[in-house]
Amino acid sequence: LAGVRTLQFEIVCSTVTLLNCITMGIQSHQEAKGTLGQGVDTFLVTSEHVFTAFFLAEMALRLYTYGWRVYLPTSYEGRSNLLDALLVIFIGVLITWIIPFIALAIGKEINRGA
Repeated sequence: LAGVRTLQFEIVCSTVTLLNCITMGIQSHQEAKGTLGQGVDTFLVTSEHVFTAFFLAEMALRLYTYGWRVYLPTSYEGRSNLLDALLVIFIGVLITWIIPFIALAIGKEINRGA
């Protein structure tokens, strides 16, 4: 896909990453103060799902465009891509989607810090 190879794509991905960092900072600050209200909690949980979906789509687009070799840790860029992929898979998909789904399926409640 030609659009993945553009500066605009990188700017969009970087901007979304920055927004994700801001929401994580807000969440950490609110949790530390103990003032995480229902509206803020709903926004943060929803944004976590949106960011996970975005980063998974970004990873899939890069994989489709550049191939799996772009994730080989033989260069700085490859190591960076591999780290990003591991974060998306383990922190994003596994912790945000899979573990809560399994917990729901077996009847356990997960306290997300709220």
